[in-house]
Amino acid sequence: MATSLFIAVGLDGLRMRSTDGRTWTDAQTGKEGESYRAAAFGNGLCVAVGSYGGDNILAATADGKTWKTGKHEAKYVKYFRGLTHGDGQFVALGGDPGSVGSSKPFVMFSKDGLTWDGPHDVPGKHILRRAAWGGGRFVAVGDRGRRATSTDGKAWQDAPETKAIDTLVDVTFGNELFVGVGLHGLRMASHDGLKWTARQTGEEGEHLNSIVFANGKFIAVGTGATYTSADGEKWERAVNENAPQVVTHAGSVFIGAAWKGRLLASSDGVSWKETHKADRHVLAVAAGTVG
Repeated sequence: MATSLFIAVGLDGLRMRSTDGRTWTDAQTGKEGESYRAAAFGNGLCVAVGSYGGDNILAATADGKTWKTGKHEAKYVKYFRGLTHGDGQFVALGGDPGSVGSSKPFVMFSKDGLTWDGPHDVPGKHILRRAAWGGGRFVAVGDRGRRATSTDGKAWQDAPETKAIDTLVDVTFGNELFVGVGLHGLRMASHDGLKWTARQTGEEGEHLNSIVFANGKFIAVGTGATYTSADGEKWERAVNENAPQVVTHAGSVFIGAAWKGRLLASSDGVSWKETHKADRHVLAVAAGTVG
C-alpha cells in the first residue's frame, strides 16, 4: 500500500521521515562527513544522493525507515549536485564547478537509486544543478545563467543568449509551464525550456531559494518574501516570516529546512513555524509516496 511521506536528509548521513511534516521519526545517520544534498521520490521509492570523500553516496528507501545504501566513485570531481525524477527514472546532475574552463557537466540515470547508468557527459561549460520534469521533457538550470532542456536526459539543448545575471537556482513544473527563480527575486517562465519570459525581480537581497507548484499556484520562497502566481507572469508578493532555504509540499502543508537543523511547516508558504530541531543540518527535503 502506498504511503505519503516527507523525507529530510543532510549532514553526517542524516535521514528522517514524517507522515505529516510536523512529527519527525526514524532519524538515522551515517559516517561523520557524509553529506546527502538532494532527495527525490519515484518508482515507489525515496532516493537521496550526496558525497563522502572521493565518492558519491546513495540511499534508497521504500518506507523511510529501512534504507539501502551504496556508493559510486566520483574521483573527487564527478560529484552529484542535484536529483530529480521523470520518465520513470531518477536523474542525477553533476560536475566540478571548481575546475578551470569547464565544469565537466554530466548526468546519470537509475531506476532504484543504487544502480546507476553513466556518467553521460553533457556538452557545454557550465554545470546544471536543478531540474524538473513535465510535458514530456526535463528542464534544468545551472551556473552562469545556463538553462537547458532534454526529452531523454542525455541529449540537451541550451536556451540561447543566456546571461549570468539571469542565473536560476531552482525550477519547477505546473500548469504546462516551467518556472525558475533566483537572486533578488528573479523569476522567469518557459513552456519549452528554450524560450523564456522577460526577467522579473524583487528587492535587493530578496533571494528566492526554492519554488514549488501547489494547489494550482507557483509558490516561490525567499529571504524576506514569498511570491505566488497562477501563470508564472503575474505575481503577488508577501513578506514572509522565518523562511527556510529549501522547500517541498504535499497536501495542505509546506515543509522547509533552515540553519541549523531546523524543520519548519507552513500552510501558505508565507508564515513558517519550527516543528523540529535536528542534531545535524538538513540540506534537502522531499515529499512523495513510497511502497
